[in-house]
Amino acid sequence: YSGGMLIRSLVEEKSNRLIEIIISSCTPNELLTGKILGLSALGLTQIFIWIVLGITLTGSAVVPPEAFRNVIPILIYFILGFIFYTSLFVGIGSIVTSEQEAQQITTYLSFLLVLPIIFVLPALENPDALYIKILSYIPFTLPSFMMLRLNISPIPEWEILSTFLIMIISIYLMISISAKIFRIGILSYGKRPTLKELVQWLKE
Repeated sequence: YSGGMLIRSLVEEKSNRLIEIIISSCTPNELLTGKILGLSALGLTQIFIWIVLGITLTGSAVVPPEAFRNVIPILIYFILGFIFYTSLFVGIGSIVTSEQEAQQITTYLSFLLVLPIIFVLPALENPDALYIKILSYIPFTLPSFMMLRLNISPIPEWEILSTFLIMIISIYLMISISAKIFRIGILSYGKRPTLKELVQWLKE
């Protein structure tokens, strides 16, 4: 939801030329950083509310104490995944030209976020299945699948640390890519850039 909200806000800022006023008082990189930090802060606020509710209900039938067994790695996966997708949404939001395009792209990306729901039952039956492990190492699905696996079966510490590292590297690369696209795309109007144009932007 927050990713879609970010893309729609960027489309609106571009359509009414508000983005030109904003850029006049800051650099594109500063605006990109502000967008990422702002949306990440919103996500962390959401997490904080969940944690407070969870602590309040701990020990009750609603939230047993065991539910907090893996809370720290799950929290880290959530934060890393949130920052990764926020960076992706910022880059995409800078090149879409209409509300309809924004909605379509948001729908496609949201599918990746809810993908683990489809695999809940298969994962319960066989948490060590090869395809489950493969999806646990792909940055787009890694956070959600690792959170799913942590609630199903024990995961070696080396695997948790290695997936943390994968996400940190992926976030760095995604921010770098989005920054290059954002700098040019945010002030481009009229049509969505082609794949060839995007590659050219990344080379600049």
